[in-house]
Amino acid sequence: MNVNDFMHTIHELKQILVEEHDGNTLQMIFARQQDLMDKYDKIEFANGFDVPVAPVDINSHRGQARLKDMTWRCVEELGEAMNCLKNKPWKQTMMETDLTHYREELADAFHFFVELCILSGLSATDLFTLYFLKSEVNKFRQDSKY
Repeated sequence: MNVNDFMHTIHELKQILVEEHDGNTLQMIFARQQDLMDKYDKIEFANGFDVPVAPVDINSHRGQARLKDMTWRCVEELGEAMNCLKNKPWKQTMMETDLTHYREELADAFHFFVELCILSGLSATDLFTLYFLKSEVNKFRQDSKY
């Protein structure tokens, strides 16, 4: 099952989600991912995996192992997205990209990234703040020709 199975309701879904969360999409994403984590953690635990409670103890072996696992999940999904990009510099025949599949893989990577943030103890507001702090550093570097 993939996003194509839900495409007929995507516009309705967008409207409902934005109305329910007053347009605060990042907090909405974090809340949805927490719900998914609660369900998937039970499945992983039933499958014999030692699942630490979020946020993990970032200084412990167990916490770091979970964070590394989640980081690899992000990288794996980004690799799957990259595999959708078939046009190489040396190819003479252009291939059309399956845009839906490509974007779905990016969304998968984002799911795991948000989970990584939650496991690391970052809220949507924390991520928002850190993003803009870092963008100020980048802007300064550009402006000052750093």
